[in-house]
Amino acid sequence: MQTVSSFPTRDNGSESKDKAKGLRQRIDDSVEALAKAVDDVRASETFKEYLDVQARFHKYSWCNSLLILSQRPDATRVVEFQTWKKLGRHVCKGEHGIMIFAPCPFHKEKTNDSGESETIDGIFFKPVYVFDVLQTDGKVLPNVECPVVDSDASALLNALERVAGKRGIVVKYDATLTGSAFGFATDKGESIVIDDTHPTGQRAKTLAHELAHCALHFGKTDKSTPLTRNMAELEAESIAYVVCRHFGLDTTVRSSAYIALWQGDAKALRASLERIASTARTIIDDVEALESVESRKAVAA
Repeated sequence: MQTVSSFPTRDNGSESKDKAKGLRQRIDDSVEALAKAVDDVRASETFKEYLDVQARFHKYSWCNSLLILSQRPDATRVVEFQTWKKLGRHVCKGEHGIMIFAPCPFHKEKTNDSGESETIDGIFFKPVYVFDVLQTDGKVLPNVECPVVDSDASALLNALERVAGKRGIVVKYDATLTGSAFGFATDKGESIVIDDTHPTGQRAKTLAHELAHCALHFGKTDKSTPLTRNMAELEAESIAYVVCRHFGLDTTVRSSAYIALWQGDAKALRASLERIASTARTIIDDVEALESVESRKAVAA
């Protein structure tokens, strides 16, 4: 496990223009390195196979999603019997299907009371059965790994917690988060919840990611340019990567895969460079300001 025991602090006094320029250059270099890593992930055969398989899985309606959840809460990838066969897998003997409703549009001609022909279009729903991947066996489905940041970054985590506090954001830890989410922020950006079952390196990366959401995406976006979820995740993860890299925590493998899975690429990263750079800079400045205060206290003591 990599250990990030400490991180650089800025000199006492005001930061010179040269230092500001140097920090911006380091941020730009970090974004460029991440952009290359993301495109490397996207160019891999594994990623292409993953996208091909993902295209086979349906986006279920809210009603059907609730039906799936009520019958099999642990379901992740759900399709019908024949699609599993096309993917090289078969439904295991004795498994019971998950009932959902499939839309069935119809089109028919009808003669009205005046003897004129009219067209009737409509839709009805019929029950069908689907199966989750856990109910099947066979060919292994391609997957893009988003590994946990397995590092000790207690100092950075502590500093980011304090930055959150100074911004009026409450940080809570919860070992019961479900699914693939390692943390989340409330809609108003007033609190952040982090899964505390992972190493401090992962927790620090997640906290930086959620701080980025709070700073950039909660009620502060330009309504003339609607922000998509994909773009929000790309920006937040890029900011977390830049902040962590500045303080010696390498999150390249996870961050590049994460952004690729949210359909990000080098072009999108560069298009958001100014937003990424300015937000990362404020978080870095806030962390280093804490260290500067601590240094002055130590001297005074």
